[in-house]
This record gives sequence, C-alpha cells and structure tokens, in this order.
Amino acid sequence: MQILPLLLLAISPIQIDGLLGDWADGVTLQEDAQFVYKRIDLPSELCLQQLPEQKVVQIGEYEIYFSPDGKGYGVSCKKGSKWISPYEAGVVFAPTTAATSFELRANKATGTYPFSFEKQGDLRVVSWNVQFGALLKDKARGGRILKALQPDVLLIQELDGEDTCSELESFLHDTLGGSWLVETNNSIGEKRSERLKSAIATSADSMACFTVGKTPLKAIGARISFSNKPINFISLHLRCCGGPTSDAEKQRGSEATDIRKTIDSMQSSRFVIAGDWNLVGTTAPLLTVTKNDFAVVQAYQPDGRVHATWSDETSSFTPGRLDLMLYSPLSLEVARSFVLDTSDLDSDTLIAQELLGEDTALLSDHLPLVADFRVLK
Repeated sequence: MQILPLLLLAISPIQIDGLLGDWADGVTLQEDAQFVYKRIDLPSELCLQQLPEQKVVQIGEYEIYFSPDGKGYGVSCKKGSKWISPYEAGVVFAPTTAATSFELRANKATGTYPFSFEKQGDLRVVSWNVQFGALLKDKARGGRILKALQPDVLLIQELDGEDTCSELESFLHDTLGGSWLVETNNSIGEKRSERLKSAIATSADSMACFTVGKTPLKAIGARISFSNKPINFISLHLRCCGGPTSDAEKQRGSEATDIRKTIDSMQSSRFVIAGDWNLVGTTAPLLTVTKNDFAVVQAYQPDGRVHATWSDETSSFTPGRLDLMLYSPLSLEVARSFVLDTSDLDSDTLIAQELLGEDTALLSDHLPLVADFRVLK
C-alpha cells in the first residue's frame, strides 16, 4: 500500500499547470479529499488529445481515453461500464500542448470557495475571449462579471464583426461608469470567424492605438499611461485548432512572428500582451513573442489548483490553458492574478458580488484572465 505518496499532497497540493515541480521524484499517483492526480509520461513529444493511437489511463474510478479509437482526437471517459462526459468526471490535464510529461486530475468531490475581488497595485488588466460577441449580446450577465472585476484595461477577443467601438463604449459606461476609450482591429473576410475582432478598452484619460502585424491577424495595440508611465498593451487572437504539424500551427507561428516584429519596432520597456493564443499544438508561438523579454502571468482559478482558461462541456476536448498574459518584468510587477470561474465561488461570495454560479460558463467558453500590476519604473 502506497501511503507516503498520498500524504505528500497534504504538504504540497498539486496545481494542474504542467510545470510538474510539485511532484516528488518517483511519485506518479496522489490524492486528497477532493481529487485524484496522476502523472503521465510519453516516450516522445506529443499532444495527449491528438495521439497517433488511443491511450487509456486509469485514475480513481475512471478510465480516461486520450485520442479514442474511432475519433482520433479529444478525450472520452468511462465510469465502470458507463460512458460519461469527461466534464462530469472533472478531468483536467496540463499541458495541452505537445510534451513528454503531463499531470492529470479527476474528481473525488466538488467544492466551492470564498474569494476576494480586491484590486491590488496600480492597475487591473482583464483579458477575455467573449465568444462571438456574447459580451454585447448578454449585457446583463457580462455586466455582472465586469462589475465584480472592475478592470482599468480590458483586452477583448472575439467581438463579432458587426460590434462597434461606440456600442462597447456605451456598454462599459452604463456598466462601470465614467468614460471609456475603445479601439478594435479592422474586420475582414466573409465568414463569421474571419470577421471577429480584438479590442482594447480603458477608463484612462487617453489612449494612442497602433497596428499590430498585418491582416488577417486579429490583434490591436494601444499605449496607455499609468503612474505617469506609458505602457503598451496588445490584445491578440491567434488562429485556432490544429495539432503540432498542422497548417493552423504554421499560421500561429507566422502571426507570432508578426507580433514580435511589432514589439521590436517600438523599442519600449513596458508591455502587457494578452489574449487567446490557442496553444493546442506547440508552445513555439508563445516563445517567439516572449524571447527573453517577457514573463508569463501565472494565474489560477479560485480553487488555486487549475490554470485552465477554456472549457466546453459539449466538446471532445477537456479544459485547457488557451489564454495567457505576458508582461515586462523589469518595469512591471504582478501584485495579484487569477482566472475567474464563477462556479468555484461559494454562495456568500456570489451574493456579495451579485453574481450567479453559472455566469462565466454561460457567457463564454473562455474565462476572464485577471492581473493587477504595480508600475516599477
């Protein structure tokens, strides 16, 4: 009977972020009162949801099928002889990009948590993919979420092609008060997916926008000052879908190169770059933009254990970290960060913030990514 590995978690809880530093050497299975955890190692670098052949993993009372036979992608789940949704089993793993080692979690029990929305530092940045413009279609729900978050800068992805800056400005004024400045990239193409736009909005006094890359890249940049220091913000949305060798991955690489060229041309020491990176193939696009200049904001859901920013219970894919925020660590410091999942919040927190537990899930398949920054120099 393996007693020691199970006790280790009480000392150092497992965070499902793909970093694996919280696993003791030689330990591949752990559990606590709520979850069962398993480490998975592959002989070569692959995506678990796009394997060349099915891989079955037993964890707790579940059998997890990665890239199941007959489908060849995604995740399926079995409890005993019954097929169930991976979401019902609470299946989460990381990383979702190609790797040789992964960490997997499944439910033993579910829980909710008290949570503070208190802002720290000089400014709060919220990055959020609002799924086909849902923010302006379900204004009551979107308004509740933004009131709780109180952003100073809002980096939005997936505004619908027909959504206008003035419409978003009016919504933010009605929801949060004050005056808001808004800019988006140009919408092009005939298909709805081609016409989606990224946006930057701020309650600051002024905003100077700049072009990021070239169309059809869905990205927009703006210079906004806080503490009398100009900060360059970029809201981006890279091409979705596709594995490590797909055309979509090649396009993400090209888009990342365009973004990096824009950054290099500006010769600035202060950047916050965030959005939907769609890292379902490799981390190469992120590395292209980051180089040695930027750090990644490490943000977790209110349970403090999961950094996934996307989920869709109707999908074959399990929750993953598709949204990331970069910053300039020599001039900016993260005072606080989190990923908001309202289903994690206890009833007292929901009542205090005038939220519903289902708010984030019903508004978008992406969760708001939040970071509070201090301006250092």
